[in-house]
Amino acid sequence: MRRMKRKIMFLCILFLAAVTGCGAAEEDPAGTKIRQKEIQQEESEVIEQSRETLERVACPEFEGEDVRNVRIEEKGDILWEIDYLPREDRASYLFWDIKVPYNSCAVVDTESMFRNYNRIASLDFHAETETADTSVTGLLKPERTVTLDYYQGDQGTASDGTKPMPNKTFTLLIGKENGKGQYFCTLKGYEECVLLLDQGILDEIFAKNPYDLILKIPYVVDISTVSEVHIQAGDREYTMKNQDGSYMLGKKKVEQKKYSEVYQALMQPMIAQEMKEEKSLGAERQAVLSVEYKRSGGRADDLKVHFYKYDETYDSVSVNGNEFFLVSSQEVEYLREVLENSF
Repeated sequence: MRRMKRKIMFLCILFLAAVTGCGAAEEDPAGTKIRQKEIQQEESEVIEQSRETLERVACPEFEGEDVRNVRIEEKGDILWEIDYLPREDRASYLFWDIKVPYNSCAVVDTESMFRNYNRIASLDFHAETETADTSVTGLLKPERTVTLDYYQGDQGTASDGTKPMPNKTFTLLIGKENGKGQYFCTLKGYEECVLLLDQGILDEIFAKNPYDLILKIPYVVDISTVSEVHIQAGDREYTMKNQDGSYMLGKKKVEQKKYSEVYQALMQPMIAQEMKEEKSLGAERQAVLSVEYKRSGGRADDLKVHFYKYDETYDSVSVNGNEFFLVSSQEVEYLREVLENSF
C-alpha cells in the first residue's frame, strides 16, 4: 500500500501541472493565514453568488460524477466541505478543494470522494410521506443539512481538463428519525413536501471522516513550475536550480534524472495521521527540515514547507503556515540523509 501511495505521488510530481499551494506564502505565518482566509472568503462568495443562479430542484436526480460542491452541516458547524474550483495554475487532478477542515491543503482522493457522493445520490428523493406535523418530523428547526450542487447535462471534459460547472442545487433539511430506519427530511424551497430517507446512508455521510477522503500526500509541487528550491536541514543549507534546461545541485551540474530523483525525495515523507494535538506551536520552534519552492513565473505562488519535531515517532508538517498532519520522523531523517549524500 505504501509503495502504491509513493507511486501515485511520483506521478503527481512529474505529470501534474499544478500545486496544492494552500494560499500565498508570506514571511509571517499569521499574515499567511490572513491571506488564505481572504482567498477562501473570496471563493466562498463566488460559490454562494453562483449558487443563487442555479436551479433549485424539487426532486434531485444525479450521479456521483455529476457533483461539484458539497457542504455537510450539523448544529451550525460545517463538518466537511468540498468544492470544485478549477484554476489556471492547476491541473484537473487538483481542481477539488477540501475547504473544511483542511483549508484546501490536502490532495483529494477522488475515488473515495465520488464513492461518497454516490451514497448521497442513492437516496430516494421520491419517498414522500403525508406527515406534516413539525413536532413529529423535527423539521421546524432541523439541525443537520446537506447542500449539494451538481451538473445535469453533457458531462464532457474541456480541453483544459475542466468539467461543466453546476447548474442545479438543493439543500436537504434533516429532521427526526421515524423509528423505522428513516429520517423525516425536506428540501429547502419545497418544505411542503416531506420525505422519508434512509437513516443508515445519512448517518454514514455525517460520520464520514474527511481524512478518509484524501491521499496521504502532504503537498505536491510540479517540478516544471519551480526555478529554485532552498533547503535548510539543521546547520546544512542546500540549493537546487532548474533554469534553461540546466540542472544544479548546489554548485554541481547534474543530469535531469538525478535532479528529478532528489526533487522527488523532497516529497517522500507521507502523511501518517492527523495532528490531534498542537504541541508548542509558535515562531520560537526550530524546524527539523525546511523547504522553500521559488516559482518560475505564472500565477502559482511560492511555497514554504517546514517539518517540526512532534514526539519521538512523528514530525508535523506545515505547508504555508497550515499544519494538519504528521509524518514519520524516520522518513524525514532519511530525507536528510538523501540530501547529504546528493550534494
